[in-house]
Amino acid sequence: MFLRGLALAGLLSLAHPVPEKILLDGSAQPCADVKATTSGVPGVHVYAFNANKIPAIRKSLFVLDTLEWENGDPDAMRAASREYDRLLSQVRKARTLGYATSNGNGDFEITVTQTDSVLVFGEAKWPGEPFYYSAKVVGAMGQEEVRVVLLMCNQQLL
Repeated sequence: MFLRGLALAGLLSLAHPVPEKILLDGSAQPCADVKATTSGVPGVHVYAFNANKIPAIRKSLFVLDTLEWENGDPDAMRAASREYDRLLSQVRKARTLGYATSNGNGDFEITVTQTDSVLVFGEAKWPGEPFYYSAKVVGAMGQEEVRVVLLMCNQQLL
């Protein structure tokens, strides 16, 4: 009985092969309200993480998303600056599934193992912007490729 079940599982895997690796095919784009051209944002450092294994990074993203620093409140701005520094420190210390830098068109590709939830985080230095990042959680199971668009804003968690 066990061998029959094993043989059936083997046949099913031949009929519906599941890719071991998945391509995150992405693009870093300027936010719609500031977009002056159709080109993407070059030089964005893009990291892919197992979203379930980085609670500190997710918490920092949540904190940044809830701070009201854009209206110029000095206390909120200082808090956001401290949290952003903490976030970047956590990003650089955490184990990644993959990393890339966006090319001149803002495009990037990262190959990752099958993972239920992948947090894709992009950050860059941008003149006149205190924080320039984007993060997005995507599913990476049972597919060969997942399209990811990071809208590069000062404060954006999608």
